[in-house]
Order: sequence, then structure tokens, then C-alpha cells
Amino acid sequence: MIHCPTCGSGLRFDIASQKTVCDHCRNSFEPESLPDSVYDDADTAQAFEGFAFMCPDCGAELMTTDSNDAVGFCPYCGGASVIHDRLRQEWKPNQIIPFSITKEQCKEIYVKEVKKNIFVSRKYRDPQLIEGFRGIYMPYCSYRTLVQGNARFGLHSQEKDVGNYYYETENYYTDLNISYQVEDDSAHEASLAFDDHLSDQIEPYDTNQLRPFSPGYLCGFYAETGNDDAYEYASAAEDKIKESVYDELEKDAVIRSEISARGLSFDKSVNDFMPMQLQDSNHRLYPVWFMSYRRGNKITYATVNGQTGKMAADLPLSPLRILIAILGFSALLFAALLCAMQFLPTIPATTTLGVSTALSLTGMYIMQHSFISTVGKTLHSKELSARIPFMFYLAALAVTVGIILFTTDGTVQQYRYAVGFFITIVAGVTLFKQHISQSSLTSRINRISLDGLSMQQNGILAEAKRFKIINGLYRASIYIMALVNIGTIFTDTAAKEIYFLLSVVAAVQLFGLALMHIFFQSKVAMRKLPQFNKKGALYDEN
Repeated sequence: MIHCPTCGSGLRFDIASQKTVCDHCRNSFEPESLPDSVYDDADTAQAFEGFAFMCPDCGAELMTTDSNDAVGFCPYCGGASVIHDRLRQEWKPNQIIPFSITKEQCKEIYVKEVKKNIFVSRKYRDPQLIEGFRGIYMPYCSYRTLVQGNARFGLHSQEKDVGNYYYETENYYTDLNISYQVEDDSAHEASLAFDDHLSDQIEPYDTNQLRPFSPGYLCGFYAETGNDDAYEYASAAEDKIKESVYDELEKDAVIRSEISARGLSFDKSVNDFMPMQLQDSNHRLYPVWFMSYRRGNKITYATVNGQTGKMAADLPLSPLRILIAILGFSALLFAALLCAMQFLPTIPATTTLGVSTALSLTGMYIMQHSFISTVGKTLHSKELSARIPFMFYLAALAVTVGIILFTTDGTVQQYRYAVGFFITIVAGVTLFKQHISQSSLTSRINRISLDGLSMQQNGILAEAKRFKIINGLYRASIYIMALVNIGTIFTDTAAKEIYFLLSVVAAVQLFGLALMHIFFQSKVAMRKLPQFNKKGALYDEN
């Protein structure tokens, strides 16, 4: 325990004042100014001394400066209790970013995020659950890296229009002799239990707020023990190092002018080569508010960056809430269409079927985009997680308008039919291209390797590949039904009841697809319970 120099009581770190305070005598102290004797000689040792808490269920470990602290439950597996191990030594961090976000602010950030999505299950709004946020310092390794020598970079030219809707880009390689010192930006999370999938989402941290490490900052908080082998994360930090080198190259006036004069720019998507030499590393602690919710053999996490307030969380959707919403929306929409077909003589059954088919294909595209985006965000792929193109919404609206124009009666029927038919064909071709492009993105998911992914990334991608099979078959049935509907509309020879039946089938198909996607999204948001070995580095699925 870190004792107050005045009265000997235990100290705690106050986030608001950024000082260690004594609740007994009301004195406050700068954490770095406390004498070494206050730390029971922990500050004079090469390694940091603290009290370890170990989870008997999963093997995860946390450190604290106070032997009287009681974690209550394990934040990583949701175990009911953790046991106090002993006073021991772990690697001593060089620097620390203190908590700037209070627990109350953290809870407000979480509640605000949950309220944005009305479909999140009610259990994730439970005040008792939200009260379970714990302040944990997560370990990071920072590297000083020298990038020096002959390096090879990819270049590409600007797009050249060589015909209607066809562009050409020329690719090159160039060798440059470079020498750059890279620091700070290459910091990498070194936790033994904190999933990279979450840590990447709450980054970056403002390294301008780094302070020399002092155990006083840990008063009232926990610290993950981490991995003392900094070299283990050196290769994982290379991407960040490369980004820093590219930034330096683009700032170099000579290089920039030479490349720009040739109409070229750096192509970061190709395999480049940079000679890197790790010169030094140091350990850091970054603040995270951490909460877990366990249900059976599954668990979800919510994390908030303790410095910036950026949040990342597993928020499974409530199938019941979405089911009610879909049923309500579908009932209103198709009731309106069927009423129009029954009671408005100027709106024939073909219009209802046409609009139903357009809605079916539009809804299928949007749900498939959500599926692809889930995989893209998991793998941090900008291509897979891109937004729905504006052209899709425009084409979907145009198709709907076109169908209404050429299937309804009117005083200028001949002109309306011609305009509506033209709009429907042009917009339909555009929608077809969008669906083809989406299918191409979907097919890439099967080619993504599971190697080198985090536990959560691996699980989501494996589940996505399984879901893609049945999802593909179901989508194929919707496409076939859409072709049948289109043929029925253009021949216009079926009885009114047939149009009614086909409209209902389109609605049922879309509803079934929605249920499939709901359960997929709910399933991938839940994690398997972690099991760490004695050192805490490995995940055991058995």
C-alpha cells in the first residue's frame, strides 16, 4: 500500500485533480513528488512491486498497490471472485498516461452509446452492470526504431481516362536511400489478456500526456501484468512504423517534388521494403475503463479509453426487439401496398408486386452490406467496411419511381409508360452492378486467412465463413423469386390473386433473411470464455 506521508493512511489517485489524495487527512500530493520510503522501496527497485490478484477460473492476473483491494470478479472471464496471490515483482513501466476520464464520465459515455441503438438488449442497460466498470492500466511497448539504408517503395500514377467508364493506373517501384528515427507512434499493446480487436478500436492515445511512471498513479486502480518481452511485439508494430516513415517521406520537399513532378504518389498497398533496426524499447501503461458481462459460456466486453473517452464494446442486438420492429414495419408497409391495390383502381396489382420486389432486393443489399461491414470492421479493412454508395440509394429510389410510373394508369399513359420503363431499365442496370460489386466483396471473405488474427477476429471470421454458405443459398432464392416477379410484371397475364401471393412471398423472404442476419450479429458479438496458461499468454479452446 502507498501510505500518506502525513498520517500514514492509504492514498488514492484523484482523476479530477490529477493528484494522489488522502481521504483521512485531506492532504494531496503530486505522485512523482512522494519520497521513495512512501512506496515501501518499490520505486527504488528495477522491477515494480505490487500485489497480484489471480483468477482461478481463467488464469488472468491483475496488479494493484493495495493488498486490501478486492476485485470482486475477474474482468476477463466474469468469474465470481479472484484470489489475492502475493507481493511480487513485475516489469516496471517507464512511463504512464494517467486516467483523465472519471468513472462517472465513463458510464455516461457508455449509456449514450447504448441509447444510440434501440435494438441493444435491455440487460446491457442495467445500472448494476454499468456500475461494474473497472479502471485498469493496460501495458504497451514503445520502440525507438532506426529506418536506414536502401528501401523500396511502390508508386502509382494518377488515373487516366482511356475510354468511357475505364481508367488506367500505371504502377512503379523506386529505390530510396533513407534514414529516419521513429519513436512513439510505434507503441503496441502488450497485454496478455486484452484482445487486440478492442485495443485497436479505442486507440490512439495522446502521447503528449505521458509522464514518468510513479506507483502513485495506480492508487485505486489495477494494472495488467503484461509481457516483459518487448521484442515479441516488434514485428506487429512495423505497420505503424511504416506509416510514420511514409509521413516523413511526404514531408520531405525534395522527394515530394521529384515524385509529384512525374505525376506519381506512394502506393501503400503494395509490398514495400524498409530496413528497420530496433534500437530501444520502453514499457508504458495506458488507462482503460473495462467492463464484462458473462452469460453461460459466453462473455461480452465494453471498454472506454481512460484518456480520450473513445469507446469500443460488444453490444449484441436483441432478436426480440428487432423482430418486433421488422414485423411492425413490414405489416404497415405491405398493408399500405395491399390496400392501395384493393381500393385504388389506378394502382394495379403489378405496381404492388413491382414495389415489393424492389424493396426485397434493396433490403437484401443493405443486410448483406451489414454482414460485410461486420467482417471489415473486425479485420480493420477499409474496403470491406466502406459505406453503402450513394448511387445505390439513388438507383433504388429511381427503380421504385419507374415501376410506379410504367405500371399505373393515367391520362398520359403512353408517355408515363415510356418514361417509367426507361427509368426502371437504367436504374435496374445500375442496381445490378451494385449487387455484382457486393457479391465480389462477399467472395473475398472466403479467401481471408485465419492466421495471425486475434482471438475475437478469428472467431468472427470463422463464423462469417460458415454463415456465408447458408446466407448465399438464401440470397440466391430471393434473386430467383425476383426474376419470377419481374417476368410476371412484364407479361401482365396473371390473376390479381397471383400478384398478391408473390408480394407476400417477397415479404416473407425478406423477413426470413432479416432473422438470419439478426442471429448472426448477435452471435458474433459474444466471445468465448478465455482460458490463459500460467503466464497468461495463450488461449485454450478446450
